[in-house]
Amino acid sequence: MARLRNRKKTKRSEFNNKEFKNKTFKALLLLIILWFCYQFIITIVNQPIRYISIESSFQQVKEAQIRGAISSEVQDGILDLDVPKLYERLKNIGWIDKISISRKWPDRLILEIHEHIPVARWGESSLLNNRGELFSEISNPNLIPADLVYLNGPDYKSLDVVQKYFFLREKLAPLGINVAKINLSENGAWTIELYDGTSVNLGKSDVKKKFDLFIDIAKNILSNEAEEIESIDLRYDNGFAIRLKGEI
Repeated sequence: MARLRNRKKTKRSEFNNKEFKNKTFKALLLLIILWFCYQFIITIVNQPIRYISIESSFQQVKEAQIRGAISSEVQDGILDLDVPKLYERLKNIGWIDKISISRKWPDRLILEIHEHIPVARWGESSLLNNRGELFSEISNPNLIPADLVYLNGPDYKSLDVVQKYFFLREKLAPLGINVAKINLSENGAWTIELYDGTSVNLGKSDVKKKFDLFIDIAKNILSNEAEEIESIDLRYDNGFAIRLKGEI
């Protein structure tokens, strides 16, 4: 009886080993089939990029600059495209502000690109956009619009300066008065120059109050007597001084 039991155990063990090997073989075969199917699908889907659509209009950036920046990144299939790296390469082009990158299967890359909108010159060699951000060094002054206001100050104060400019522009434009320059010194003193040459010194204390006072002066005095005024001094605690042209 003991020998019979041992034979039964041996046969059962051999059967279990064969069943395990059979299941393992089937599983490996299935994995191999799935891998080949995956590779086949990827080969079909991952088409080379044949068309690049650039949906933007440019004033400063050239299409050749864009194609040159992305040429090394579009050599592989559409699925292999490294979008973050492509974004960084485009962002390094000086005037480019906003970028949208999308892929359209099977073989098209779509780029939507917007330039910075310059609202002012900053110092001697930079430009500010409409968010108060420094975005470009001026390499060719002839490409810069001549009517841009000149703003200056510490770089970390660029947003504050451009916001003051927007405030003045909104209040003064209806009066026919335009700002040519705004300067914020290192010690926090504000000065303004108008297009007609009138200079305005606001000092560095009670800045908001001084800007509001200047608007009142512009409405009540400058709008009527601008040609006679050379400068306005608002550094006084209680009032202001106006210097007329020709005064000694």
